[in-house]
Amino acid sequence: MLDTMRNTARQPLTDTLTDLGRAMDEQRPVTIAYTDADEAPSIRIIEIHDIITGGDDGAVLVQSMDRLSGGFRDFRADRIQIYIAHDEAYVLDAPALPLPVRFTARTEKEFVALELERD
Repeated sequence: MLDTMRNTARQPLTDTLTDLGRAMDEQRPVTIAYTDADEAPSIRIIEIHDIITGGDDGAVLVQSMDRLSGGFRDFRADRIQIYIAHDEAYVLDAPALPLPVRFTARTEKEFVALELERD
């Protein structure tokens, strides 16, 4: 069980992902200090539902319910600066299953297929 803040700069990404995966398995929320793509910092309490590799760059995404917005969000693992898991249960309703699939079309044919599937 985590009882202190963990600094991601001081440990390998695999250790961070192991800790976040454990919190997900035990359904314990995690407070994170996060920096978005525009380098804007925020503090979030998240309830993790999946950890996946996504996008063309192979970024690790932490798919979570965000208590600040009340919505489902993806957080890039490499933008989490510090984190701590809590000894409490999830409180937000889980997103409808199946979770949204993140897929990027690489060709015009794939883009058309995605658009047709969406309609």
